Amino acid sequence: MSAAGPLTAHRPERVAVVIPAKNEAERIETTIASARGIPGVDLVVVVDDGSSDATSAVAMGADALVVRHKTNRGKAAAMATGAQMVAIQEGAERADGGEGFSEELHAEPRSPGHTGPLPVIDDRAAVPRALLFLDADMGGSAAAAQPLVEAVLGEGVDMAIALLPPQSGAGGMGVVVRTARRGILRATGWEATQPLSGTRCITRETWDACQPLAPGWGVETSLTIDALTAGFWVKEIPADLHHRATGNNLRGRLHRAAQLRDVLRALARTRHLSPELEEDAAAETPEALPATASESQDAAAPETPSAVIPETAPTTGTGPGTEADAAAEPQPERPAAPSAGVPAPLPVGGADHDEAKVWAGLADLDEPDAELAEQRRLTLADLPVDGEFSDDETRALGDVDPAELDALLRALKVEGDFAPDDVVYLAGTDLEQLAERLDAAPVEGRFEPAHAVIIASHLQVGEPEIPASLTAPLTPEEYTSLVVHAAVDAENS
Repeated sequence: MSAAGPLTAHRPERVAVVIPAKNEAERIETTIASARGIPGVDLVVVVDDGSSDATSAVAMGADALVVRHKTNRGKAAAMATGAQMVAIQEGAERADGGEGFSEELHAEPRSPGHTGPLPVIDDRAAVPRALLFLDADMGGSAAAAQPLVEAVLGEGVDMAIALLPPQSGAGGMGVVVRTARRGILRATGWEATQPLSGTRCITRETWDACQPLAPGWGVETSLTIDALTAGFWVKEIPADLHHRATGNNLRGRLHRAAQLRDVLRALARTRHLSPELEEDAAAETPEALPATASESQDAAAPETPSAVIPETAPTTGTGPGTEADAAAEPQPERPAAPSAGVPAPLPVGGADHDEAKVWAGLADLDEPDAELAEQRRLTLADLPVDGEFSDDETRALGDVDPAELDALLRALKVEGDFAPDDVVYLAGTDLEQLAERLDAAPVEGRFEPAHAVIIASHLQVGEPEIPASLTAPLTPEEYTSLVVHAAVDAENS
């Protein structure tokens, strides 16, 4: 037994690094060299996932074990290929007998028909290497993954997930992260800080228990859920790792659209893990998800409803009484836009005005701007927002007419409030066009705020084609997924 305790008995003693890579010829060599410096690492496998540059050649020159996909098969497939190559390499090592093997000392007696002794290789005591998955663009920072290795080899952690510091140039809207976090919480009761972190060290036993993997970018979400539900110890560990962040341009949005699509698919595989939702199907709604520790505190703002595929049928589904219920449900009218040249009046604010939101805006200003700033805080607090605007977000809305923005947001076919960063994003989009798109969508029920943000980011994409396997009306999740597919297909065409 290890001196560290019973959890570290019969643990892996070595680590194999697996690096999925596509078109990373500029950074892969530095990443490999940095990964080799991690204590315990004695094997580096690079999976070239259909690169069009010299990624494979550079990786082989850096003395990595390289395998190449002829076409791009996605991150999950690259990870699986890397793990298979590690297993093959270990099998070859066992066939060689390992260091110190001698046929004279490890052999059966001669058998009739054979010219010499038969080597006997006993691998019963062999413990497979742990797998450390790294991004190919981490460069010299890859060595900072050492705390993950130490947690798995020395502390008994089964899956160590890297908590990365803020990344330079990151421009995501947070929708995908919130969706994955909410889905993991619903399925397991564990709240991940960075649910999409792909830098992980995992034991082979845990890896095998998580098969088959969810496809594409949903692999991290499925790994976390499958490991937790199988009883393994999953732990997030800070690591000073840095990689190329996804920006907020069109390419970045399409990347996040593909991520969201795959995360939704991964979460759809775990519906059976929430039996309490099925038991209370008649009353369950997305708003009734388990509260997190932060949500239970008065000072903390609740999470934005996510785009997780619901595990129950929509409340506006077909059946006795459905049409009557739908008719009885009040439908808000779309407020008329302010007349041209006439400034819209500032909203007064309701009786339930949230003072906590009011004072979370800009820092105190000197007179005469203080009165205007206070009025600004009041009007922004009355927007349909779930949470507090940061100083930067408040300044970003400085040129926006709060009354007009409030009217346009409330006119959307959406149930629930928006996250503050989503309000900032939507303020820069064509909300009237978004409203028309949501109203015309063949959808039963109202969209969640996260759905509206995703669709707003792809307004330039035409109406998605409904496959023959789906029958209208669709659920909001189905329609949003089709929009994502259409955007990704448009990028790839």
